[in-house]
Amino acid sequence: MNRVVVACALAVALMSQAAAQYPNRPVSVVVGFAPGGTNDILARLIAAKLQTRLKQSFVVENRAGANSIIAADYVARAAPDGYTVFVASSGALTINPATYSKLSYDPQKDFKPVALLGSFPLVVVGNASFKGEKLADLKKAATRNSDGALTHGVGSSTFQLAAEYYARQAGVSLVQVSYRGTGPLVAALLGNEVDIGFVDVAGAISQINAGKLKPLAVTTMQRSSVLPDVPTIAESGVPGYDVPVWTGLVVPRNTPDEVVSTLQAALKDILADPDTAEKYRPLGMDVGNVDGTALQRRIADDIAKWTDVAKAANIKVD
Repeated sequence: MNRVVVACALAVALMSQAAAQYPNRPVSVVVGFAPGGTNDILARLIAAKLQTRLKQSFVVENRAGANSIIAADYVARAAPDGYTVFVASSGALTINPATYSKLSYDPQKDFKPVALLGSFPLVVVGNASFKGEKLADLKKAATRNSDGALTHGVGSSTFQLAAEYYARQAGVSLVQVSYRGTGPLVAALLGNEVDIGFVDVAGAISQINAGKLKPLAVTTMQRSSVLPDVPTIAESGVPGYDVPVWTGLVVPRNTPDEVVSTLQAALKDILADPDTAEKYRPLGMDVGNVDGTALQRRIADDIAKWTDVAKAANIKVD
């Protein structure tokens, strides 16, 4: 038998054996944001539950910066063996392709979807000095400013597009100030560095409850279960506005199906566990599913939608 054929057959056999024994060493769970935001909180929750079910360490690794591009590129280039997984925001997989003219990764070609972990709204908040209690007060506040604009903190490309989409429809001018995730953005709001922010519910809820941030609206068509008294943007004068945010778990494209199946089996039990739903509730998050094919379709559909929105809002990063 040809030596090359033998070598290839041996390599395949060894790969299959390794996949069957997965995981037999620690797994890196990569997050594209600094600690404190929903993705980070969710990643730590899921990592702990995977560790319990699969009897191996799942260690969260924060690779913040560039709207998750750093993290996404790192995972796309990682060995496709299941030991590097990506808790990916919808921004990394669907908004970056719509807003960046060049990306070092292709969300549809470089990753294999494993599971939709959950979805949630953003909440529009004002800092303690913000004058008003409703979303309509944004326009009044902008009018009072000498330049007619409000400063808007941006923790990710998702936040930016959600805010700009609202601003163009509502006729409000926003001056963008960028931060490396929800944690730094919330700190900036508390320090009155920026006027408003579109923020993860989980990252802002404690400060909202403490009266340090003012919740003005949520970005989904339905109100949040943890902020039931806060109206939606659609209720607040922008009919049809609906921007849910979601988080998925993906792996490098050539990761063996056996590894993906192992992760999906564990995640199916985790997502069906009532304890998971209970821990999701403070995040304002709905539990997802392990339908990788459906997640692949959602990625494609959302890229098309956000590309249209970005084009209409003239948002493009070179």
